[in-house]
Amino acid sequence: MRRRCYLFKTIQLLLIGFLFYSYAMFQGGVVSYTLFYAVCGLLVYLFVMMLYPVRQIKATLTVDDTEFEAGEGTVVTVKVKRPLPLPFMFVTVGLSLPDSMHPTFTNITAFLDHVWPSRSLNTMRTALVSFKRETVFTYTLNHLPRGKHVLEGVDVTIEDIFLFSKKATQIKVNQVIYSYPISISTDKKNLAWTFQAVTKKLHPYHKLREDMAGVREYVSGDKMSQIDWKKSSKQETLFTKQFDPKPEEKVMFFLDTHNVTHEDEWAITVLYSLMRLFDTHKRAYHVNLAPFHERSFDQSLSQKQKQQKLAQWDVSHYDLTAVVFNKGITPIVISSRQADALPEALMYQLKKQNGLLILTSTTDRPKVSVTAIHLTPGMVLGGESDES
Repeated sequence: MRRRCYLFKTIQLLLIGFLFYSYAMFQGGVVSYTLFYAVCGLLVYLFVMMLYPVRQIKATLTVDDTEFEAGEGTVVTVKVKRPLPLPFMFVTVGLSLPDSMHPTFTNITAFLDHVWPSRSLNTMRTALVSFKRETVFTYTLNHLPRGKHVLEGVDVTIEDIFLFSKKATQIKVNQVIYSYPISISTDKKNLAWTFQAVTKKLHPYHKLREDMAGVREYVSGDKMSQIDWKKSSKQETLFTKQFDPKPEEKVMFFLDTHNVTHEDEWAITVLYSLMRLFDTHKRAYHVNLAPFHERSFDQSLSQKQKQQKLAQWDVSHYDLTAVVFNKGITPIVISSRQADALPEALMYQLKKQNGLLILTSTTDRPKVSVTAIHLTPGMVLGGESDES
């Protein structure tokens, strides 16, 4: 098909040249031959454009900031270098944006909106180049949503000034941009009370429980509250109780989503804010990433590693309906579902293991009696809270 196109265009150029040559031969005169020679120059230019090695064009892509919070933006610079400095050429460059960049996220107040506007996919930039081999194009990507965004290609198209021929190629690149989940500010009205309610519910699950293992003779400095008075009265000497501490229960966060973008993203925001709360109080926790593969991470990771984990988390493939909670863990389920859409099997397990349910998109109470807290955007950003 491409050879046929080249052949057809070559015949067109030869036919145009023959017509002007015939005109110069029959008309004669300086003007006729001057016009013929001028047209011959244009025909040579068009022929060279038709054979231009577009695949030898090179492009480099650089990003000013590759890591930032959701809602922020960055500047992308594309430098295109041509193998031949042919003048009077239109060069059009476009970015291949991934699907993760399609929605726009302004700031945390966007969670109060039910619909997020889509991003314009038109990233084409056109420039008329001269003899310079290198051309620079700049793109500003604002209001990026949470995610791991990978720019994989740069589309380059060249055309002559008469639009006679058009050639295109795609240059592969690999530039990763991390847009980290946004954190809820503690300066919001009544937000501190909301998180205090969460920690109040979690406190019993973190508190170390101790069982009495035996007694020993009293040593100066032992607490009076630990003296075994019954044993001491029989032996006529003081004895102190000894305790074996039980290991702290394993707290694991689970995310329950239902493929509604703004509601699922708010659930991730609540999860990230709770993780930061746990880190502040130096409490241990785990975050489940894939129920079927049992992949998780804990608080030992650095802050940057946690942010990257959450940034590249694709919640559309996260299904909590079939997960079975392991024994010895305290599950904390953050759900973006409505109260009447919560899976019964999940609620039964949560109740059995004395877990905690955090509802992020509804103020209704679940059908199964479990400890639940509501953290909807309207409540948190408006400074109110509800607990059932």
